[in-house]
Amino acid sequence: MAAEHRLKEAAQQWRTETSARLRLSIDEMDRFEQTRGDEIATILAEALPVLRARGGEVPDTAEDFAAYNAIVERERPRDVMKDGAVLKRVYLRIDRQLAQGGPEWSVFQNTAREYVLARAEAMLLRGRGWDAVALLITGAPAIAVVASATVVAVRTLMGGLYIHPYRRGTINHLYADLRKAEEKVLALIAKMKAPEPKNTKETLARFATELWRLARKARIEGA
Repeated sequence: MAAEHRLKEAAQQWRTETSARLRLSIDEMDRFEQTRGDEIATILAEALPVLRARGGEVPDTAEDFAAYNAIVERERPRDVMKDGAVLKRVYLRIDRQLAQGGPEWSVFQNTAREYVLARAEAMLLRGRGWDAVALLITGAPAIAVVASATVVAVRTLMGGLYIHPYRRGTINHLYADLRKAEEKVLALIAKMKAPEPKNTKETLARFATELWRLARKARIEGA
């Protein structure tokens, strides 16, 4: 329902801005919407899956997975930036969520720390041949796996792996590789000099920098 709420807000904002820009009265705006009803409905229908994906909702239909394609296109170049640049982006997300009243512990642990882990896991998956991209999205960090220029799987914050309906049964080996990547990251953390991050950017930076450096050098064994 969060996506529907955001869509309702966006639609109302569009209505207000369009009315002001075109200098339309309420009655004229109503007639404008009636004459363009089909066009507006199509735009809103296309926007809803994207809002759901950004909100971290579990994908199920082909349309849900297609919504991740645009997100991956945006996130891919950010995922492969230098670590310092990635951390600056994470800091901006931390600042924004704290400013919006997000609980400090949740912001640092469920957003920042989990993205650090997801990025390390995506590095390990790429070492196994998967086109994996870490996603720093509004709802919660996630990992998308791409094949033939289409998102075919999404791993959510809660650890669930969701496969595109057209690819179910064809990439089952991803489950094993993802589990090994998760286990490898935990093993790397256990040997790290940097401690688990507290609710500060400084401890997060030390933790992330060391983990990402180790993940680049590490490999996960085959079946």
